[in-house]
Amino acid sequence: MAPLKSFSLLVPEIKALLAEQEFSVLKDVLKECSALDLAECWSDFSHEQRVALFMLLGTKAAIQLFESIDIESQRFLLNQLNEEAVVPLLEGAAPADIARVFHRLPERAVKKMTSLVKREEALQKIQKVMTFPQNSAGSLMHPEFVKLLPKMTARHALSILQAVARPHEKQHLFALYVTDESGKLVGASTLQDLVSAPEDATLSDLMTSTELVKVSAHTDQEEVAKIVAKYDVSSVPVVDEENRLMGVLTVDDIIDVIRHEATEDIAKMVGTKAEDISARSAFRIARLRLPWLITTLVGELVVSIIIRHYEFTLSKIVALAAFLPLIAAMGGNVGAQSATIVVRGLATGQILRRNMTREVLKEFRVGVILGVCYGMVLAIMAFVLYGDRFGPLFPLVVGMGMCLSMIVASTAGAVEPFVLSHFGVDPATATGPLITTTTDLISTSAYFLLATLILL
Repeated sequence: MAPLKSFSLLVPEIKALLAEQEFSVLKDVLKECSALDLAECWSDFSHEQRVALFMLLGTKAAIQLFESIDIESQRFLLNQLNEEAVVPLLEGAAPADIARVFHRLPERAVKKMTSLVKREEALQKIQKVMTFPQNSAGSLMHPEFVKLLPKMTARHALSILQAVARPHEKQHLFALYVTDESGKLVGASTLQDLVSAPEDATLSDLMTSTELVKVSAHTDQEEVAKIVAKYDVSSVPVVDEENRLMGVLTVDDIIDVIRHEATEDIAKMVGTKAEDISARSAFRIARLRLPWLITTLVGELVVSIIIRHYEFTLSKIVALAAFLPLIAAMGGNVGAQSATIVVRGLATGQILRRNMTREVLKEFRVGVILGVCYGMVLAIMAFVLYGDRFGPLFPLVVGMGMCLSMIVASTAGAVEPFVLSHFGVDPATATGPLITTTTDLISTSAYFLLATLILL
């Protein structure tokens, strides 16, 4: 199994073999490669090359590759592959992966794909996952799990696990849940518990409670990730309204969720979307970024109007303009820092919405400390550069402008995520352009107002 770095060196060779149509040689080369490594380099190949490579893979490697590539690549493959190649994929890939792609396909295409699935069991699993909204626990779960009853002994349970555990389903042995006769969840166990317990010990004595870690099938994936992080568990049971076990989410699924949510939040913080990272079209990227940049444009136009309102002050003391970019930039940086901390705290559950006052006051105090420190530094620099040319109070105004800017930015950066969260808007959108624009509006107004009142 070639490591990623060595596999990346094989990419030119693989492309050459494809160009020369040396498919038998290429098939042998791919047998020695990991599907995960191929997935990492998938974007290095053209669309035509991807289809050709996929057709050369064995069924097991093809399924592993399909589950590892991004959703757009998955959709492309399903649209391009022939029926002979698609059927094993639909029947062998994780139902959650298939459902995620189906959610983005036209209804007509989904009906055509599902009609190709011959195995009734595979079709039922896909349809079960498809009934739940995208990014919910139900849409991500594995609907297959080992059914264990409280009255079973450890020896009996182990014999069942040995009988049902096929090579490609070993991961399900790490998520063992106990249900009653009607399928209602009553507890959880582990393979380690069963192996180390006396043979005649019953699961009712060995199992642990799942009350704190079970989730509804409609629970958002971000909430599931919080539960996994909080209770440090490797799997989460998914139940319906009557507490019947419907499926299992493993830590691998949660890692994918955390990566997706982190990417989404980072993109939102700078006023774009997660698709921007993988998009290749310049027009598509520009379209994703346009909305928030329009917000920034409008906000900064208002700043220009404010500056125009103080033209008389600027004409008398033109040196005020020299410090304006610095004051605005420092305020924007502090605001972004505060907002990032609050947004991340809200996302992980470390900061609760009911603690808004405490968090805002904390960031306000941080802003005061930073504002006083940097305000004094800037006041000294203003005196060094201009002396008393504009009067002895000029350095004081510049320093106070810096101080106010940082206090306002730090406070606004803490308040806006809470406000957006209260109105059901993702708080990640509070950072970036919004914080910068808010800070510029308030700090510019305060700066010139101080200059007008004190210096004129």
